[in-house]
Amino acid sequence: MSKSIVSKPINMQILRAAAAIAVVLYHVGVEKSHICADVGGSCAADLRFGIDGVRLFFMISGYIMVVSSWNAFGKPGASWKFIQRRVQRIVPLYWIMTTLGVIGIALAPSMLTVPILDPLYVAGSYLFYPVTRVNGLVRPIANLGWTLELQVMFYVVFMAALQFNRKLGLILTMAFLALFTAGGVLGLYGQSVPLNFWSDPIILDFIVGMVVAILYKGGIVLPRSAVWGLGLASLILAAGVVLQTPWIKSFPEANLLPRLIVGLPAATLFVLSTLGPQLIASGLIARISLVLSNASFSLYLAHPFMLRISAKIWAKFFESHLPMWVFTGASTLVAIASGLLLYGLVERPLANFLTQMPPLKPALRLAHATSAVPQ
Repeated sequence: MSKSIVSKPINMQILRAAAAIAVVLYHVGVEKSHICADVGGSCAADLRFGIDGVRLFFMISGYIMVVSSWNAFGKPGASWKFIQRRVQRIVPLYWIMTTLGVIGIALAPSMLTVPILDPLYVAGSYLFYPVTRVNGLVRPIANLGWTLELQVMFYVVFMAALQFNRKLGLILTMAFLALFTAGGVLGLYGQSVPLNFWSDPIILDFIVGMVVAILYKGGIVLPRSAVWGLGLASLILAAGVVLQTPWIKSFPEANLLPRLIVGLPAATLFVLSTLGPQLIASGLIARISLVLSNASFSLYLAHPFMLRISAKIWAKFFESHLPMWVFTGASTLVAIASGLLLYGLVERPLANFLTQMPPLKPALRLAHATSAVPQ
């Protein structure tokens, strides 16, 4: 890796890497709790809710969409180029993982109770449309694809906003997300699965990212006292969320109050990383952060499959011989390795191939599209 790469600011790379690792650790905790419950015991401290990696990813998404599109609002063809980049970025790998999920479930149905014989469920899983599993949860075949269903909804709204000037487009996007969430919290959508799912209060994190991006583009920099204060607040809030996990888990998944509380540690860390001092590094930390940041999408999609397999192997061969902390460490390393492998063998070559293809053009020639490199 050249020095020109690792000598750049690494705050966003570190933040992405931290979000990916936080999501992995959350699901390690989920598998560990299942193992402990099967043997009739209880696990040690549950750290799953300390820093919510999904919340970080949503804030990062809102931030990057605004920063990368800052000069694109109102320009001909901007919406088409934006959505083309997004499709190139997430669809191919997600479809591959969904297909592998279908094959895996068909070969080992006990691994996951998913109605793969229901064509509407399968179609919804591929098309980022909210679908319900037999256990009542709105989850696609690739379990973590539920976050992508929310991301795609955000992309569609943002794509429409690019038709307007920057100020109006940003106001309309944030107003829509806020009002849409309010409708869900107030129960205005009745029994509609898609509307209730898309209006989950977690989409307010996109607004957090957008607001911080606007502040960043406006040249706002946190003073030293605010940096120390946010750092301390993030640690205290994370510890508080961990201690209050039983109370938080007693609420319905889409309840506004626990959604806001659980997101506070991630929000303070996000603001600190984006508006605080931009770190410049060229050592091992920079290299590791850049690798994990680049592979974060592959790691995000791959790790649930590997953790489920790791838990099955652990329960069968190691459960009665080794302490649970060994499972935590080993399964985390296995999950990270699988994500890096998927990135190196599939995602990166696929992205390189797609970027070399001639750009697609909309059926209605509103503007000429140019090729774009997926982020």
